[in-house]
Amino acid sequence: MNQSIQNGLNDLFDQIIPISRDFNKKTYADSFKNAYEKYKPLFTEIAQECENSEDRQEEIEEIAAVLPDRMREVLDQESSKRKKENVLMKYNLGMVTYVIPMFRYDRMDACEEIVDCMIERWNDHDLELKISKSEFEQIQGGFKSRLCYITTAVCASLGKPDDCYELNLMRRYRDEYLVNQKGGEEIVAEYYDIAPTIVNRINRMENSEDVYADIWCRYLHPCVSMIESDNLEACRKIYTDMVYSLRRKYLFS
Repeated sequence: MNQSIQNGLNDLFDQIIPISRDFNKKTYADSFKNAYEKYKPLFTEIAQECENSEDRQEEIEEIAAVLPDRMREVLDQESSKRKKENVLMKYNLGMVTYVIPMFRYDRMDACEEIVDCMIERWNDHDLELKISKSEFEQIQGGFKSRLCYITTAVCASLGKPDDCYELNLMRRYRDEYLVNQKGGEEIVAEYYDIAPTIVNRINRMENSEDVYADIWCRYLHPCVSMIESDNLEACRKIYTDMVYSLRRKYLFS
């Protein structure tokens, strides 16, 4: 790996958290494309370097190790598992919303192989928080298909997978009940307008894990219990309170 690629990847790592601050419905497309244009020469150079290398696989593995190794250095500076998870959550957001989609944006074979290797190495730790492949079109489409941003972030902070029981239950409640009620579609639309920004701001807080635990105890766990007992209207009230309370606290405070 030549020095310019090493320098470029180091710079990209330093920008993971700053660029992810623009992750919200209104700014994501433009901020992603601006970031991609900045680093496009790096990805082109990486692809060419891999194709011209005498040992292509070795080159791919060496390049794929740079960001995970930098992440490991950051985590090693933290004294507790809780602090490590708080830091990792912030970097994970930037990785799945910007870095991995940028590597994959031009569909270059070498960059795709690097992503596979990089994700495996990035996830090589004893913490619950993991990342997976993502792409720009998928994320941008998520704003339209209404991903459960806050619920997903809360469940991730509790070590629950993306297909966990609680998430699937909340998704079904949203799609099969809430949107079909008077005013329900509006509250769901409000949620998905503000949720990415709220998650982004919480992730930057030192006590983000405590914040997510509070959201779970105050709103999501009661919602799950109400749905399980078929008290769907009571769940609606809690869900609505959550949307407006989080909006006041994290968007207008």
